[in-house]
Amino acid sequence: MPIHSIVVVTSPIGDHAPPAFADHPTAEVDMAVGSSVVGCETTNECYIPHMVTIDVGGEVMWNNIDAMAHTVTAGTPTEGLSENFDSGLVAPGAMFSHTFEDVGTFDYF
Repeated sequence: MPIHSIVVVTSPIGDHAPPAFADHPTAEVDMAVGSSVVGCETTNECYIPHMVTIDVGGEVMWNNIDAMAHTVTAGTPTEGLSENFDSGLVAPGAMFSHTFEDVGTFDYF
């Protein structure tokens, strides 16, 4: 099953950051139009982009561009909730943001 993830890396020191480091301290993810229909989770099309890399202290903003309310919940459908973040219902046209203070990979659905 495809995974939606936020990868948080340590901020690089100096001007010569390795390619693995994030380009921006913030990132935006769209809750895709039509993502309320079953099936987008099998093709990584519920959240676009489905994987984001940011620096520690970076913020991810999920924008609901769909006509239906959505959620953004840390964890996976098979493993359950991880309690790192949970948006609750995000209305159409609204957004949810979370700041990541620790290095790691944070799956969500």
